Amino acid sequence: MNLLSFLSFLILAITLLTMVFGVIAYFLYKARERKKNIDDLTYEDAREKEHGELLFFTKN
Repeated sequence: MNLLSFLSFLILAITLLTMVFGVIAYFLYKARERKKNIDDLTYEDAREKEHGELLFFTKN
């Protein structure tokens, strides 16, 4: 096997592995996002839940 064919095979293998890992990472990301189940909590809702006038700051 000469050097040129070996290097071209190496580039092809690395390219294919990169694509495969990209597809796997995409599906794992989508699965994590689907599992997250984010609620839309507004500032006013959080304030009512904590029974306070201000959530992050205090009055002097």
